[in-house]
Amino acid sequence: MSDSLLDRRTFLGAGLGAAAIVAVGSMASCSTPTAPTGGSVAGAGVELPSYIRFAGVTADIPGTDAGIPDTFFAYPANPQPATTELPADGSAIRGSVPINKAVPPSMDRNSYWQELNARIGSDLSLTITPGADFAQRFATAVAGDGLGDVFTVDLGFAQLPQFLETQCQDLTEYLAGDAVADYPFLANLPTDSWRGTVFNGAIYGLPITRGVQSSVLLYTRRDLFEARGVDPQPTTIDEFLQTCQAMTDVRSNVWALTAVPMSMLQQMYGLPNTWGVDEAGVFTHALETDGYKDALELGRRLIADELVHPDSVDASTADQKLWFGAGSGAIHQDTYSGMGSMYEVGSGGPENYAVGLMVTPSESGEPAPLWLGNPNNTISALKQADESRIRMLLEVLNWLAAPIGTAEHMFRKYGVEGVHHELDDNGDPVMTPLGDSEASGGTFPIEYLIDGPRPSYYPGRPHVAQDIYDHMEVVIPTGVRNPTVGLYSTTQGTNGGRLTTMANDAANAILLGREPVSSWDEVATDWRSGGGDTIRAEYEEAYAQTQA
Repeated sequence: MSDSLLDRRTFLGAGLGAAAIVAVGSMASCSTPTAPTGGSVAGAGVELPSYIRFAGVTADIPGTDAGIPDTFFAYPANPQPATTELPADGSAIRGSVPINKAVPPSMDRNSYWQELNARIGSDLSLTITPGADFAQRFATAVAGDGLGDVFTVDLGFAQLPQFLETQCQDLTEYLAGDAVADYPFLANLPTDSWRGTVFNGAIYGLPITRGVQSSVLLYTRRDLFEARGVDPQPTTIDEFLQTCQAMTDVRSNVWALTAVPMSMLQQMYGLPNTWGVDEAGVFTHALETDGYKDALELGRRLIADELVHPDSVDASTADQKLWFGAGSGAIHQDTYSGMGSMYEVGSGGPENYAVGLMVTPSESGEPAPLWLGNPNNTISALKQADESRIRMLLEVLNWLAAPIGTAEHMFRKYGVEGVHHELDDNGDPVMTPLGDSEASGGTFPIEYLIDGPRPSYYPGRPHVAQDIYDHMEVVIPTGVRNPTVGLYSTTQGTNGGRLTTMANDAANAILLGREPVSSWDEVATDWRSGGGDTIRAEYEEAYAQTQA
């Protein structure tokens, strides 16, 4: 899956409205004391799981402490099993997960699913729900105790900390500090990701880690830029506008942009990554800054000058990607993890089809500070149970978190050789039609229960992995974190969605020229009085605990 569930639900969802503004708050920032205000990992006094890097596989370019992931130009040769024991005890395991692709065949018709059960040693029965319906399904399942033994958590669920504390397993004694060493693949997950699993003074989940791959950037159709003789790397905002003008030919149904890339426009003007915090611990949201109005003005001009695909207002992200693949849009906003889909939409196109990665320009001519994506897509949690069952479930999740280069990972991701995938001349797995419909590398959403660290690896396209590494090497040092990661706001959980919708609607009215940019001042005032100031206060309280 190219995009995270939370990415789609915040700023990469359908149409212009979802592109207009980053979600008001951080849905995946989760840690709180029992009191229903704010909270933090440090304030709760929780020892996070120790990071113990898996040493069994060597990357072609090792990852960095700054967050660049391991880079592989080909799948590591001769992947070996990391364990010979079945992780499960034979008892049935039930779970619930979302999916952002077609739902795979049911277990009785799915050879991958059946083999997965054989390899873990128990029948894993999953309720699989389309992502658009998952929040409602989660709420219904909570009320009816229908989530199962292990399940993906909807981080937008109201009163989430209370739910986790009363119905989910406290995993602190099993995972905190060096205790996680009992589960070596879970210990291989980065520390930043574990911060988002702490609620009410305890570890209540396991991270579905993404790291910097969830960061948003601008993709370019490098082949189209070359054909037009246009430099795909503007260095200033004025040059970016000129680039968009040069890549637009309305008479030929070609536009520079698939949609207004509002996240990237904010980065061009140096806005905080959703929230900013000063030395005194005072939080400011991006929408409160003068720079947000500058970004709105630029977005409004891009539409007025016909530099944006005219159907983007009502289009889905999938539609926008198709335009990118077809060449009717030359620049597209997406996450690093979306690179695979950028090539999928171009399959069957020109032989010289090529995707580039733009370093975001700024007013000064230096690379704009990159908004670092949330370390996690979401988290999963376990239903309360006795110690032996919890340890068994953790063994299963540990097995599923095996990293690239292990036999466990090769199967989990690509299924059985000769059935779900074939190996090409370089040893890279190539999915078969059956694998595409059944396996994790196709549609099976096992990665929403647990996932290992995401490497930069693109089967059959080593140049893509190199391009991503080169881009990250330039922009990651400029990275700006959202300071609410690892914090929790009750009001954000209960009222944030409404505030985001209100702000999105107002931003879109400005972008489409229906309201002046000056009207944004009133929007910001309404946002503050409608709950924004309360969210701010809760985050400030939580942040202060981390600094104590």
